[in-house]
Amino acid sequence: MNNENKRLSCGVCHAYLFDDDDVVYCPVCGAPHHRDCYNSIGHCAFEEAHGTENEYKKPVFEQEQKGEEEKPQNAAVTVCEICGAEYPSGNSNCPKCGAPDFKAVSGNFAQFDFLGGVPEDADLGGGVKAKEARRFVFTNTRRYIPKFAAINLGKKAGWNWFSFLFPCGWFLSRKMYKAGIVAGILSICFSMFTIPLQIALSHYDISSFGGYTELLSTLVSDASKIGFSVFALFFAGVVLQLVLRFVCAIFGDKIYRDYAIQTITDIKQNSDDEDYDYRKKGGTNFVLLLIGFFAVQYIPGIIASLII
Repeated sequence: MNNENKRLSCGVCHAYLFDDDDVVYCPVCGAPHHRDCYNSIGHCAFEEAHGTENEYKKPVFEQEQKGEEEKPQNAAVTVCEICGAEYPSGNSNCPKCGAPDFKAVSGNFAQFDFLGGVPEDADLGGGVKAKEARRFVFTNTRRYIPKFAAINLGKKAGWNWFSFLFPCGWFLSRKMYKAGIVAGILSICFSMFTIPLQIALSHYDISSFGGYTELLSTLVSDASKIGFSVFALFFAGVVLQLVLRFVCAIFGDKIYRDYAIQTITDIKQNSDDEDYDYRKKGGTNFVLLLIGFFAVQYIPGIIASLII
C-alpha cells in the first residue's frame, strides 16, 4: 500500500485500499472510496453525517502521529484545495478533510480541477473569489465556475439544458426560491391555456377515432363550432411555454451567478457561522427539484379535471 491509502478502507465495501486501486475522495469530508463503489451509489458513503460531529475523519495512526510531531515547525506549508486548511507540504493528504495534495500526488487526482481551469483567486464579481463560489456551488463546480467567470467578463447569455427541461425544478434545486416560484407559476398559467381545448375534447369519444390523424381532421372540420379562440389559446400556451424554457436556458446561468454572488457577499458580511450558511444556502436540494417538477406537471391537470 502507498502512504496515502495505508490501512484505509473503502467507505462502501469496507475493503482495504491498495496502491493499484482507483481511489476517489469525497470533496466534503475526504472519505476514500473505490471509484466503482462511489459511482454505484452516486455520493459519499458518509453523506448523511456531513456537517455533523459524526462526519468522517481520516484515522491518524500512531506511527503517522509520531512522524508529524517530529516534523520541523518551519516546514513548507500546503493549502488544502478542498477545505482551505494549512498543513506541512510533506503530507500527501490534508489532515483535516483527508483530501490528497492534488499538486503532489500522481494519477487522475493530479489533473482534477474543481474550478474548471479558473484560478482560485479570480474575481467572479462583487469581490467574490472562485474558491468562495466553489464552496457555495458545491456540486458540478467544474461547469458553473467557468460560466460565472465568463459572465463576469461580459458574456450574458449561455445555455443550460437542465434549466430548459425543468425550469421550476432547476431553480428550486439550486435554492433560488423566488425564481423557481415565478417559473412554476408562469408554467402552470401557460398550461391553463390548454384547458378550453381539453374541455372541447371531452365531448368527443376519443376511442371511436381510428388514430390521431382522424381526430385532428375532425377537430379541424369542427373548428368553427369549437371556436377559433380555443385553438388560439392552446397554441399561445404552447408557444409561451417554449419561450419560458428558452429564456431560462439562455439566462439561467447568469441568474444563478448573480444569486450566488449576492448570497456569498451576504454570508461574508453577516454570517456568524459561514460553514453552516454555505451548506444551508448553497449546494443543491434534490427534493425541491422533484417538488417543482411534479407541481408543474400535475397541478394544471388537476385543475382541468375539476373544471371538466
